[in-house]
Amino acid sequence: MPTRLRPSAALIIAGLSLFVAIGGTAYATAKISGKQIVNHSISGKKLITNTLGGTQINESRLGTVPRAHAAGKADTATNADTVGHLTVRKIFYAPKALSSTPTTVLSLGGLVIKASCAEVNGGGALDVNAFSAVDHAHFTSQMWNAAQFGRAYGQHFPDFGPNSATRLLNLSDGNPWGETSFTYARANGIIVNGQVSFDSTDLNTANPGDNDIFDHTAKCLFTGVVISTTAAKQ
Repeated sequence: MPTRLRPSAALIIAGLSLFVAIGGTAYATAKISGKQIVNHSISGKKLITNTLGGTQINESRLGTVPRAHAAGKADTATNADTVGHLTVRKIFYAPKALSSTPTTVLSLGGLVIKASCAEVNGGGALDVNAFSAVDHAHFTSQMWNAAQFGRAYGQHFPDFGPNSATRLLNLSDGNPWGETSFTYARANGIIVNGQVSFDSTDLNTANPGDNDIFDHTAKCLFTGVVISTTAAKQ
């Protein structure tokens, strides 16, 4: 007669534990609902990744995303004049008609540049004057490719301001065309650097050999880029 095997006490206890565990989980799954979960009691790490969607999230309850600032990029897309905490300005003066009335083309960090285009011998004569709104500033300018000289030469004003002996200077210095680099500096650390080109001849003049270097139709042309350490609002 075969011997009947009896389960050991350890096996019986293990079986009961497994039954309770399975039954308890099933019971918990069936009975636990959202009403039984205490508010703010479940952390994000307890949730399965990427399981929440638009159905579970009320988008209208979400806060505003903070505005991002990228290094080296403009702070705003609508006013892209600040790069890397420097102010960048474009200069463009190209009147279609002659006028001796000065037009402000730059006002930044205490430096003011005004341009006018008067009539000389049926053509334009560009007059570009730089002013300092504060006294005891420093200004240097280097002329390149000047029509009258054909070489570089410069201007230097160590004490430049509204109350100094030299109140203003002509960046074109009477030349019909050329390129100029300039630096305006103040004792408070503000610096304005510019690279500009100018041409007071145009295609509308009676002289076909007027040395119009930009082949433009404006009466005068003064254009370039200015970079400064000052705030854009100054």
